[in-house]
Amino acid sequence: MKFLKKNIIVTCLTVAFILCLCITVSVSARYRLDEKSYTQTATDTIIYQPSVNYKFSKATPNVIVDTDSSLYCFLEKLSHLRSLSNDSIKNVSVVHIGDSHIQADFFTGTARKLMNHYFGNPGRGLIAPNRLMKSNNGRHYKITSSKQWKHSFILKPNGIPIGITGLGLQTKDLTADINILTVDESFPGEWDFNKVTAYCDIDKTDVYLIQPNVINIDTITPFAMTFLLDTLTNNVDISFISPEKEISISGFHLSNGKRGVFYHSIGINGAKFCNYNQCSKDFYRQIASLNPDLVIISLGTNEAMVRAINADQLYSDISDFAYNIRHSSPNTNVIFTTPVETFARAGRKTSAIPNHKVGKVRDIIVNFAEKNGYPYWDLYNIAGGKGATLEWNKKKLFVRDRIHLTQRGYEYQGELLFEAIIKSYNQYIKANI
Repeated sequence: MKFLKKNIIVTCLTVAFILCLCITVSVSARYRLDEKSYTQTATDTIIYQPSVNYKFSKATPNVIVDTDSSLYCFLEKLSHLRSLSNDSIKNVSVVHIGDSHIQADFFTGTARKLMNHYFGNPGRGLIAPNRLMKSNNGRHYKITSSKQWKHSFILKPNGIPIGITGLGLQTKDLTADINILTVDESFPGEWDFNKVTAYCDIDKTDVYLIQPNVINIDTITPFAMTFLLDTLTNNVDISFISPEKEISISGFHLSNGKRGVFYHSIGINGAKFCNYNQCSKDFYRQIASLNPDLVIISLGTNEAMVRAINADQLYSDISDFAYNIRHSSPNTNVIFTTPVETFARAGRKTSAIPNHKVGKVRDIIVNFAEKNGYPYWDLYNIAGGKGATLEWNKKKLFVRDRIHLTQRGYEYQGELLFEAIIKSYNQYIKANI
C-alpha cells in the first residue's frame, strides 16, 4: 500500500512537472511570437489614404520628389520613434513655415494630428499670440491678456523685436500677464502640457508662472525661459515684470514629456520669401532652438500676386531663405512645397480668372530645388496643375476670395502632405527591413 501511494505521488509530481514544462514552453513560445510581432509592427509600413478622394483631371501622383534621398535621416528618426522598443529617439521636430495658408493652421493642424496619431503626441509645440495683435489664431489654443500690446511682424517691422513666430509684441508697462489655454478637440487632455517655454527678452524681463506649481526653471538661451510643472494642465498664467518698462514676447512652446512628433507651424498672412529674409539672425537662431529635423517651406502664393514676376530676384530670395535656414540649423532636412493655383481678378468689372502666374512661381521653386538637391512636394501639379483652380472651386474648396481655401480644402491639403510623407516613409522601411 505504501509502495502504491509512493508511486501515485511520484506519478502526480511527474505529470505536474510535464504540465508546468508545457505551459512554460507555450508561454515562452507565445512571448517570442509576441516579441517578433512587436518588432515587425515597429518596422511595418503604414497604410494611409486621405478621407476623401477628390479626382482632378490633370493631377500627378502625390509623392515627394527626393532624387538624392535627402530625407533619409528624417525618415530614419521617424522609424526609430515608431519602434516603441527603441529609446534612442524621443522626439522628432518638424517646422512648417509659410504665409496665410499656414497661419490659418487648418493645413498644418491636419498634418500635425496625423503625425501625432501615427508617431506620438509630445504636445502642441510652438504657439503664436496672433490674437493679441488682432489677427487670426492657430488651432488648439487661446492666448489672452488684460494688457494692450503693440506689435511688429515680418511684413511691417517697426523696431519691436521679431522672434520665432515671425512677430513680436511689446508693452511699456512694468508688468504684464498672459493666460494660455489649450483646447481639446478630440478628447479631454489631448493638448495638456507640463512644460512651458516663453520666448521673450529675458535680459530685460523677469518671468513667473503663477499656477500650477513649478518644479524647475531653465534659462537655455538669451531669448527663452522654460518652466517644468508638477502636473499636466491645459491652463497656465504667466506674469512678466520689467524694471525698464519694456516687455517683449514672441511666442510659447508647450510639451507634455511624451514621445512623438512636434509639428510646429510659423505662418504670417501675406508673407513672401523676401519678408523672412529681412528677419534678423535672432529669428533663425530661435528656430534652431526647436532642433528641427525637418523644415517645410510653403511660400509662393503672394509672389504670384504681383503684376510681373522677376524670376531672377525670386530665385535669389529662395536661395537666401534656404541658406538662412541651413546656416542656423545645419543638420535639418528641408522640403520645398509649391502653391496651388489660385484665382486673380483682371479688373473691377471682370470675373475671377485663374492666376497662371502661380505656375511660373512653381517652376522657379522647382528649378531651385532640383539644382540644389532639395526635395520638393509639387502640390501645384498634385492638385491638378494649370486650370485646376476651376475644379477646386467647383468642389467648393475655395472661399469667396478664390485665393484662400475652405477649412475642408486646407484639411485635404494636410491629408495629401501626410500621405506623401508616409509614401516616402514606407519606401524607407521597405529598403531597410
